Amino acid sequence: MINLLLNKQLDIIVPNTNKALAVVLKEASSSELETISKDKDLKSILNSLFKGSAQSSNSDKTLLELAKNNPTLKDLGNISITIKELLNTLKSEKNPLPIETTLKNFLIDIKELSEPLLKEKIQNSGVFLESKLKNVQNPQVELKNLLVSLEKNIATIDTPNAKFLSQNIKELLATPTLKDASNAALLQPPKDDSAVLKELAKGVERVLLKVEETLQQTTKTSKTEVDIDKKADPVFLKETATIASKLAPFKNPQKLATHESVKEILSGDLKSILLKAGEEIANSSHPNQSELLKLVDKLSLQIDYYQLLSHLSNSSSLYLPFSWDSLEEGNINIKKDKEDKFYCDIDLKLKEYGELKLKLALYEENQINIHIYSDNSEFKGIVKENIPLLRSALIASQITPKEIRIFDTLKKNSPYESGYNHIDLGFEVKA
Repeated sequence: MINLLLNKQLDIIVPNTNKALAVVLKEASSSELETISKDKDLKSILNSLFKGSAQSSNSDKTLLELAKNNPTLKDLGNISITIKELLNTLKSEKNPLPIETTLKNFLIDIKELSEPLLKEKIQNSGVFLESKLKNVQNPQVELKNLLVSLEKNIATIDTPNAKFLSQNIKELLATPTLKDASNAALLQPPKDDSAVLKELAKGVERVLLKVEETLQQTTKTSKTEVDIDKKADPVFLKETATIASKLAPFKNPQKLATHESVKEILSGDLKSILLKAGEEIANSSHPNQSELLKLVDKLSLQIDYYQLLSHLSNSSSLYLPFSWDSLEEGNINIKKDKEDKFYCDIDLKLKEYGELKLKLALYEENQINIHIYSDNSEFKGIVKENIPLLRSALIASQITPKEIRIFDTLKKNSPYESGYNHIDLGFEVKA
């Protein structure tokens, strides 16, 4: 049983839940602890780390420096290497533990990586687990909101089909399940309401059939009338079709179960899987139980470290969630300012070419500047030769490269750091 509290006041970074923070505080000197806790008690600082504004406090900055310079945390190594070590240790058991299959699927080779797959790996990297749990919504509330939007949209149409559809929606919204739907249900123990959810799913299916008929009717009307009728408005057609596509999953009763979204998060997220695996291994008779528990603990600590960096630096700090034989270490740091400018620092340590740093700035939705830093002349030569290919690939992805430049290894701060003022916390992964 994974003991994760599901409430809106979930404390994410506190010493007893974030192992990286516990390490930092354990090894901090008395003077450093005094700086951290100045003017307020340490407990209230730790409890408010996720509630801070974009303006980092001195205590946050001190903690960030302590985290970055902590010898234990600095020498954690590459997460993909830890996963490989864990997989190799698991192989000695005739009856494999569930985590073995999960790790194999998670550690995909970079050659097989696609954009949707990368998005999925980042979302399920463990770094965003508690944030996802804080923002989880009861699917019945989501269904209720979608039906309300659809009913308002349909109300503008004066046809028998549309009127019948509107009546169907109102009847669904009047059912006790949807009428009383709220996120507070997430705090209650799951209950067996499968029969009720099956009926609700059938109601959604009936609504969707009527939506399809209504859309077909309005399209036909627009083709036969000389004047464009209001009910054939392309905006109406698009909005209605969008709502219908979001309603489609709720034809499945399981998708309407109160805790289904929580189960999905816990079943796919690496950090929650590690929490469960720790319990399974501790209760197993695996010959390498002690070594496995150490590796699970190390992997959890690595993920906690990226969470700690993310929230102390007011950004999203990520490891590379895939396997790449040419890579020794690597991480990504992403920030967004209030003017919708994105800044991305990619720090890599390549086995053959040494340190490589990339600094990207995305602005005006599709304009990008790229600065590449390396001291390896051979690598810089390869990059120069392939810049035309990079430009073509970016343009093909509807991104305009305004500047691509190569430098010696960066000795000073990023040229984009001046734009880091008023950065918003968090990172929404978009395809």
